[in-house]
Amino acid sequence: MNRISPARISRLIGSWRTSEGKVSQQLSVSIGRLIAARELPVGGLLPSERALASALAVSRGTVVAAYTSLRDAGLLDSRHGSGHRITASAPASGVAHTRLVGEVLALPRDIDMTSGALPPSPILTEMLAALRGVDLASIAAGLGYDASGLPALRWAVARYYTDLGLATHPDSILITSGAQQAVWLLANALVDASDAVVVEDPVYRGSLEAFRRRNARIIPVGASAHGLDMELLEKALKNRPKLLYVFPEAHNPTGRSLDDASRRDLISLLDRYPTFLIEDGAQNELSTVAGTTPRPIAGKIDPDNVATIGTLSKLFWGGIRIGWIRAAPPVIKRLVSFKAVNDLGCSMFDQHLAVGLLENIREARAYRHQEIVGHLKAAEDAIAERALGRWHWTRPSGGTAMWIHMPGVDAVALCQEAQRHRLFLSAGPGYSAHENFGDFVRLPFVRPLETMQFAIDTICNLTNRRSAG
Repeated sequence: MNRISPARISRLIGSWRTSEGKVSQQLSVSIGRLIAARELPVGGLLPSERALASALAVSRGTVVAAYTSLRDAGLLDSRHGSGHRITASAPASGVAHTRLVGEVLALPRDIDMTSGALPPSPILTEMLAALRGVDLASIAAGLGYDASGLPALRWAVARYYTDLGLATHPDSILITSGAQQAVWLLANALVDASDAVVVEDPVYRGSLEAFRRRNARIIPVGASAHGLDMELLEKALKNRPKLLYVFPEAHNPTGRSLDDASRRDLISLLDRYPTFLIEDGAQNELSTVAGTTPRPIAGKIDPDNVATIGTLSKLFWGGIRIGWIRAAPPVIKRLVSFKAVNDLGCSMFDQHLAVGLLENIREARAYRHQEIVGHLKAAEDAIAERALGRWHWTRPSGGTAMWIHMPGVDAVALCQEAQRHRLFLSAGPGYSAHENFGDFVRLPFVRPLETMQFAIDTICNLTNRRSAG
């Protein structure tokens, strides 16, 4: 039975409340849009009114009214004792649909803490400022399409890995539109319906969505701020899954990096139970403890059985949609065919710019390291002063966010309630295949101090109010 959890709806529905119109109508339209987009599948069983009301921080009556509207629209079948089942997809167009959608306007995202994205690096802005007309004109050569990526950039990325001690040829590199597309390409090229995919728990939300879209059988293995549960991982690998997806360094969302012993254990397990590994290195360049980049574990396992993901978005700017996949040439060829169907190739402007950015990678590393370490110290001080020991976290060794445990707090409901105060947060269940971590919040620390203080104060006020109630 396809039961849709309150946490899943809370994550998908996002900022659904506005200052105008009945709350129940806003909720019914927002759920209808999720059904229309197939984010909530036909046949799925929606949560009970009480459970969804708690998750969204609204009254039970609001949910009852919203479900009634959806039932009257022919989208739900509600029966006593059987719950509320989605029976049809919402219309993608039509006067009534257009009118209702038009009434639901997103609140201003004044304080968006759902992303740990960094501001542009001054190295990027200086490079852009120095561009001249002749530089731009030289980019327009050939047909402008290359699904594999600009040859000069593939050479530059190959040198990047070679400099890390992992000899690489450009034939082993595919340029992608950021790390997110890299995950999606690998999921689509390697995973079929019902294939077993082992992931960490918690894990990057974008990867969960990619594997879910492939109807994979997701097998979570515990990942804490201290490492992987190697016993559970061995048990999972013994069953011959299709692939294993991990962050050895700067894990998203916990920020932990595997120590040397854990890296050796992981390599040993993959040697005993050969499994295709997706090594996500999207945050490898964002160390909080050192200014160096660790060598990918791809150099220690069968090269035909691993794909490593990288990106420029973290070091330079999220708007530079340049990432890559490093894998064996046969795997790259297969991925190229999928990318060609998807977008024919990345922006030539971004790719030419990326070649120059990689030439300045040492300066970029030093700048980002100093930036994130300074932000982390300020955020930790602010939390220690305001949260009074009620929040628990382990200092991240990499990345841009803190994985915070708030015992006794319903994180999903907290995040929904915070939206009313124009604060947008990410709750722990969204990072879990089984929607665990109901009392965890991922809190980016790379925001100006006044922004961090507003977020921390708002969270503390909301949790205090709930405790008092």
